[in-house]
Amino acid sequence: MQTRQLYFRLLREFRPYLGAMIATLTAIGVASATDVMLIRQLKNVVDALRPGTTSALGGAADGPATGLLATVQGWMDRLLPGDPAQAALWSIPLVIMALACLRMVSSFSGDYGASWLSNRVQANLRESMFARILRLPNRYFDQASTGTTLSRVAYDATQVAQAGLSVFNVFVRDSVLTIGYLIVLFTTDWQLASFCMGLLPLVAAVVTVAGRRMRRLAEDTQASMGELTRVLDESIGGQRVVKVFGGQRFEHQRFHQVVKHNRQLAVKHSATAALNSGIIMMLVGITLSAVIYFALLRAQAGALSPGAFVAFMVALMAMQSPIKNLTKLNEPLQRGLAAAKSVYGLIDAPAEVDEGTLPLPRAQGRIAVQAVSFRYNANDPDAAPALRDVSLDIAAGETVALVGGSGSGKTTLAALLPRFYDVGDGRILLDGHDLRDYKLTDLRAQIALVSQDVVLFNDTLSANIAYGDANPDPARIEAAARAAYAHDFIMKQPQGYATQVGENGLRLSGGQRQRLAIARALYKDAPILIFDEATSALDTESERQVQAALEVLMRGRTTVVIAHRLSTIEKADRIVVMESGRIAESGSHDALLAKGGHYARLYQTQKQVTA
Repeated sequence: MQTRQLYFRLLREFRPYLGAMIATLTAIGVASATDVMLIRQLKNVVDALRPGTTSALGGAADGPATGLLATVQGWMDRLLPGDPAQAALWSIPLVIMALACLRMVSSFSGDYGASWLSNRVQANLRESMFARILRLPNRYFDQASTGTTLSRVAYDATQVAQAGLSVFNVFVRDSVLTIGYLIVLFTTDWQLASFCMGLLPLVAAVVTVAGRRMRRLAEDTQASMGELTRVLDESIGGQRVVKVFGGQRFEHQRFHQVVKHNRQLAVKHSATAALNSGIIMMLVGITLSAVIYFALLRAQAGALSPGAFVAFMVALMAMQSPIKNLTKLNEPLQRGLAAAKSVYGLIDAPAEVDEGTLPLPRAQGRIAVQAVSFRYNANDPDAAPALRDVSLDIAAGETVALVGGSGSGKTTLAALLPRFYDVGDGRILLDGHDLRDYKLTDLRAQIALVSQDVVLFNDTLSANIAYGDANPDPARIEAAARAAYAHDFIMKQPQGYATQVGENGLRLSGGQRQRLAIARALYKDAPILIFDEATSALDTESERQVQAALEVLMRGRTTVVIAHRLSTIEKADRIVVMESGRIAESGSHDALLAKGGHYARLYQTQKQVTA
């Protein structure tokens, strides 16, 4: 996306708040205009204080008062008709006081409006990014680190505000100031003002060159911040592994390198910005010195009144600040555009394919896997497939256990059922229809998942059991917890079911966390169950209790069990042995043992290890 397209797309985010935006920019423009008008009053003040003019303030040597001052003097003449001198005496202070009050009101309105709009759009962008994250396919998370994604939402969205209204506000404010000061200069002495304009083309060239470099540095900084967040996320999340395996020094060195790179980029960015501003201010300073010299000559020759000279010089020096701000505007603009590129890259990332139209109130549970092949890196035809021409029929209510060594494809096959991935070749049918024909939400509503890596949310125990239910039923929650043998330990918690579990359930033991996950599956009451070694973290007694509960749960439901401990699936209706992405053999526990094949060897090996 080109820079202009990117910026205009960002400005479209403000379209719903167009009225507030116009009001804010108007207030900013008025505040800037009052600054110019206040400086313009210096001419009247200085000229009024000249010898011979104190009796008629505002009747300066170059003519009577004009503009706002003349209007105020007319009002004062009507209020004080018998004393014109008193009217002139009060007019200048009244003008200055009125402009100061207008400046206060307009400045507050502009700053408040700008902050409100920027933060509103920033919040909208974050919500759009989060909504997209929830719809992204698993392939995205396989390739993008969590730290980079977190950085986009937390850091990049903040930077985008600098490329939106904030930059536009600065542009309006300082442009009004610059134009206003130029009007003061040209109306005071057009020859001197024309001399000041000679350096504008050179300033524009400096801004353009510096802007290109700052854009590149800003994009590198965004990537560096993502890397920093990734390293932090890995080190903090894996702090136990780091401590046990003595990885503190390695992690510190890794973080040091990331911080060093980030610091170098920041210094380069600041140096470029400082050099850009410094060169421009040097050019302005040279011009200012020459202008002062010629202005003094013209004042001595009588071409400039003392008030006009003071107003001209103050306006010229005051113009340095808005010009400086305008030259620095490229820095936050380029940084913000680089962030916007990252933000819209996430927002525009392809979502999960959901083109199904068939509704699915409640599935019967018949599953047919037909000649399915799958590889994780779909764009690489040379990548080894995770599944190779797998065909499997599962009857409604049947319990099928998938066993095999690591990398055999059993977890991949289970991940295809809720469409975490779409099949490469072949198809998977549910109740006679391709999974892709169903609406994605309807399909996943039929499936309950209990994985080996239990995921709990930093909420109450009851909220974790009833996760996804907008109107949880306390009675169902307790029944599910009792069935999963979780009720007893829940009641021992400080606040029972209302106890907070902590980040990912760190306040609970591994067995307690796994029983909560089983209770969640029980609460959902889905017709299809997927268990990925659901009892691996339980002690022998808890495993026996939960296994009994699972047997009750699995009655009348289609169940796919990914088993590592073969002793837990001896009662399965069918055991499917997978090897190298293919089905090696299939049958009941007793039949496979009698066959003496892959399953029999795996079973004997585990039996010897546990003996």
